[in-house]
Amino acid sequence: MKLDRTDVLVLVIGIASLGTALGSLFDIWHAVYYAVPLLTVAFMLMGSLSLDGAWHPANLTMIVAFCAVLAGLFVAAQFALGSDGMLGGLPVSTAIFVYMIWPLTAVGAPLLYAAVHKSWLMHDLTRDAPTLAS
Repeated sequence: MKLDRTDVLVLVIGIASLGTALGSLFDIWHAVYYAVPLLTVAFMLMGSLSLDGAWHPANLTMIVAFCAVLAGLFVAAQFALGSDGMLGGLPVSTAIFVYMIWPLTAVGAPLLYAAVHKSWLMHDLTRDAPTLAS
């Protein structure tokens, strides 16, 4: 049995979800915490697949870059966890979430998906569009 890209992404999402469930049950916060960027990349990759099961290379690069920045911010927040420093009136780890991760995900992710849709996924909708006959 050959797995296609969708099958692999569903498997990754299932494993990450199982990891979050086990992490929640056994109080392993790393399993829950790092599942967020992993699930983000898996869902973004799934959402950017065309009807043919293909990715556009330029969009794939943007998604990987976005998710690398997101994962880097998660790592930075973890390393700043024990810090006594403050940033914008908040502990550094909290500030990373409030001032960097939240805007990146609330504004950046929808803009990224809009770009993927306009440059790649829209072709699936227009390719097989029915024509109106008078």
